[in-house]
Amino acid sequence: MSEFAGRCVIVTGAGRGIGRGVAQAFAAEGAHVVLGARTLSYAAEAREAIVAAGGRAEVCALDAKDHQSCRDLVATAIQVFGRIDVLVHCAAEIAHGGLGAVSDEALEAGIASTAKAAWWLLDAARPHLAAAPQGGRFIVIGSVNGTFVTVPNMTAYGMAKAALDAFVRGAAGDVVRESITVNAINPGLVASDNALRVLGAEGLAAYGATIPVGRAGTPDDIAHACFFFASQKASYCTGSTLKLDGGASVAPRAEGADKVLQERLRAQHGPAPKSV
Repeated sequence: MSEFAGRCVIVTGAGRGIGRGVAQAFAAEGAHVVLGARTLSYAAEAREAIVAAGGRAEVCALDAKDHQSCRDLVATAIQVFGRIDVLVHCAAEIAHGGLGAVSDEALEAGIASTAKAAWWLLDAARPHLAAAPQGGRFIVIGSVNGTFVTVPNMTAYGMAKAALDAFVRGAAGDVVRESITVNAINPGLVASDNALRVLGAEGLAAYGATIPVGRAGTPDDIAHACFFFASQKASYCTGSTLKLDGGASVAPRAEGADKVLQERLRAQHGPAPKSV
């Protein structure tokens, strides 16, 4: 039997992409999953897939930019399953763009849904994670951008993800005496719904081919890393960041590897928004 059987796992951003993949992976291991998502129809589809496969899941509306909504997600998990063992924060509403190309509202939304939400979620879940029989696990999904590499035209994205990384290191020390670990997984290119939206199918395939290991990452790759951080095997690991980018930040890449991404990013932006 899996060590995750019967444990309660909250996943934010669970309607699509990485969050959905992580939630379904934990459910397949027997965990009871709470799907926090902004778009409930996507989360409902994810829940249907989990239930059809014999798992247990509950859907909860989540606006990760809102403090009370984060509290409500935690309360729902306790109300339905009576415990919280693992919380995986995948949600993010971050605009792509460099300096002058992102509005104040979009900039704030990115920071709030990413770093502030991590603060709010851990603060709300803290007593429940501390009571988890096998120790509480708080895991965030960051990015290599802003921590290990800098990508042009993604300054706002990198800034928000870097703040998330800083939170992980500080918060890990705050709760280390409470049987709670706090760790981050920082992916590079992942074949998610968001990557497909930005790059298009052909662009995603072309960009993935430039990754040193020869492919883009998958939500399953992220889920496997989450399994490690959520397991007893990682009980000695806290305040850590796992880089998961297929060697993109350390190995030589094909000439023009970023060309596809930069072309797609530039295509998204019209005139620079005005600050208010």
